[in-house]
Amino acid sequence: MFVRQVIGRIGTYFGFQNTDYAFVHGDRKRLYLGENVSTMNTIFNVLSGLIRIGDDTIFGHNVMVLSGTHEFIDGKRKSLMGFTLEDETPTNGRDIVIGSGCFIGSGAIIIGPVVIGDNVIIAAGAVVTKDIESGIFAGGIPAKFLSRIK
Repeated sequence: MFVRQVIGRIGTYFGFQNTDYAFVHGDRKRLYLGENVSTMNTIFNVLSGLIRIGDDTIFGHNVMVLSGTHEFIDGKRKSLMGFTLEDETPTNGRDIVIGSGCFIGSGAIIIGPVVIGDNVIIAAGAVVTKDIESGIFAGGIPAKFLSRIK
């Protein structure tokens, strides 16, 4: 709870409570932000799923949260085989949920579908490809458990 309160106050101090500096690729209605969320210049790709972010979560610079994907057959894009780009990009099934009181370090990449629990710190430059439980510090490529947050 303490971590969440501190992170929320930092976000309020810097004043980044909305997506004014972020880029949303796809329909903005597929992005759900809790209260006191600081997005900085994060890229949110909502083409292939919803993105939900809990209260008091802060993103560092240049974070990418990517639900979008492309379907390939035998190493070739579907669009090269007579399908359109829309046929190649699924519109659901790759949701991303980020809990409350999280800090996502600069340059991190989150690739759906994943669930990140509450009070999680993701190290700068980490690539999250699997679910992360609440209350831990995770980092690396791919991101893995590094330590418990006290």
